[in-house]
Amino acid sequence: MRRAGHGERGSALVEALVAVLLFSIGIIALLRVLGASVKDAGDVEYRATAATIADETIGLMWVDRANLAAYVEDAAALAALPNGTRTVTVAGNVVTVTINWQPPGADDVRAHTVSATLMTN
Repeated sequence: MRRAGHGERGSALVEALVAVLLFSIGIIALLRVLGASVKDAGDVEYRATAATIADETIGLMWVDRANLAAYVEDAAALAALPNGTRTVTVAGNVVTVTINWQPPGADDVRAHTVSATLMTN
């Protein structure tokens, strides 16, 4: 007489190995998502800083509308952004401020542009 469970010997070990494999895949996927979110958080911080710099520049120009031409510059080495530059163009009473930066490890240069129409007194 044969025992009933003889053909199922070792199935618990196989199930345990499959469970460990699935758990490992889940952990690896979680680490990838975490890494991507950290990278995206850095991009958001740089974008917010660029928007603040552009808005501050336009605010200064709004107060000092008589000297708009003095703001036309390519200010290199903005301290708050890696490889940051600020370019201001004035066409009549329309002002465009462009902030460029290159995040560490990125191949491309990112930009944030703000335009405003400054009415004269």
